[in-house]
Amino acid sequence: MRDASTHQVKKAYRERVKLCHPDRNGSPEAARQFQAVQEAYETLRDGELRRTYDALLSGYRHVQPPPADGSPPRAQGGARYATRGDRPVNRFAFIGLHVTGLCFGVILITGILVGITFLDWPLYLLVFCLPGIVVIPDSLAGLRRSPTSK
Repeated sequence: MRDASTHQVKKAYRERVKLCHPDRNGSPEAARQFQAVQEAYETLRDGELRRTYDALLSGYRHVQPPPADGSPPRAQGGARYATRGDRPVNRFAFIGLHVTGLCFGVILITGILVGITFLDWPLYLLVFCLPGIVVIPDSLAGLRRSPTSK
């Protein structure tokens, strides 16, 4: 919570420290987690450090939680998101990625075949068609399973 008071930060810090203190938590990651909590608390309790941190965070795009009516969440930039498992997926980027892969594969294979057929390129250049041969089916499969919003 970005607008937490100093009292709320201190309370959350104390609760978290109890969970990850190496003396109470036998996990091999406990010491690293404890150090991370310590550093976070040092940053959040110092007013100047907290303002600097908040300014840094304001530069990141924030994905809103899903609305109560069941429609897909939206980023501040207006991009529509669908979910794949527990994480949002930008449909425009997902489809764009697969269309780009499809174009890459087709252009790569076509270019090499044209070069071999009409420009007397050596036949061993067919080896360079392999990335296109691999990318095309993957891109088509990705476009068929494109994430959809509910």
